[in-house]
Amino acid sequence: MLADILAEKYFERVDDRMKKIPELRRLITAKEAGQYLSLSTETIYRMASLKKLPYLKIGDRVLFDIKTIDQWIERHLIKEKEWKREELKAEIEKDKSDAKGSKESDLLTLLKKKGKE
Repeated sequence: MLADILAEKYFERVDDRMKKIPELRRLITAKEAGQYLSLSTETIYRMASLKKLPYLKIGDRVLFDIKTIDQWIERHLIKEKEWKREELKAEIEKDKSDAKGSKESDLLTLLKKKGKE
């Protein structure tokens, strides 16, 4: 299924990124975090300063914990069910604006339409 394919691709990319990081260590620099997440170093620093990405400050150095970044990725992944939910919400909103006087619930109408297609 789509979720399985995406998960497989994600883990392949993680393995590739881990190979780019010298020595497998737990704390990495912003540049390495950027390579790991496929983001620029500036974006990593900006996200850290806005508290959108977890980081650790030791003296003047800003470091990132690989395990914490992996957990952050997991929390921010959009799952397939959430995609479907968002898709249904958009279609429900569209149907509401098109036909306001419907007696059946919007979701039931939408599901019936999906069944006919």
